[in-house]
Amino acid sequence: MKITEIELNKEYLIAKQSKDISYSDVFQLRTTSLKEVPKPKDCMVAFFKAFSPFFIKLLLSREKIAKKMGLKTATKLTQKEREAHLNEFEGNIGDSIALFDVLDKSDIELLTGQRDKHLDFKLSFISYEEGDDKIMELATTVKIHNTLGKIYFFLVKPFHRYFMKKIFIKMEKEVTLIEKRRHDNTAN
Repeated sequence: MKITEIELNKEYLIAKQSKDISYSDVFQLRTTSLKEVPKPKDCMVAFFKAFSPFFIKLLLSREKIAKKMGLKTATKLTQKEREAHLNEFEGNIGDSIALFDVLDKSDIELLTGQRDKHLDFKLSFISYEEGDDKIMELATTVKIHNTLGKIYFFLVKPFHRYFMKKIFIKMEKEVTLIEKRRHDNTAN
């Protein structure tokens, strides 16, 4: 498994649908341990299942701060409800997990995001095969609208960059579990 930062591919939905970007990054994971290329929707589910307890606490703190700043916040669900929601997620346009609304999709990409008065963010879950490598990418774009958005993203950016890499490492394990469950269900 190898995680690297790469350039945003201009052919991706996230690039085509993001104008006047204030910030972007793309993290790529290459692995040979997966049997199949994961579906982009499975990458999104694995992303949310890969959150550490510490990261969840940070997100809950973010929710409190965001609410005070007038930003949108996620619907509060119990752990059991969150797990059920993730397991039932289909990845159709209009579906969502937390603040991540599915905006568009292709065979290799699930484009999610949220618009707010301070900033717009988009996160794409991308997966494909190249030779023996199964590749997953997380592409982020941010468009800042005002000073409050600049302050907010200045505070969030270092955490974003750090945790995206950490989450990616756990995502591979979660995608493997999703792959195994799918295989077990088709075998029965």
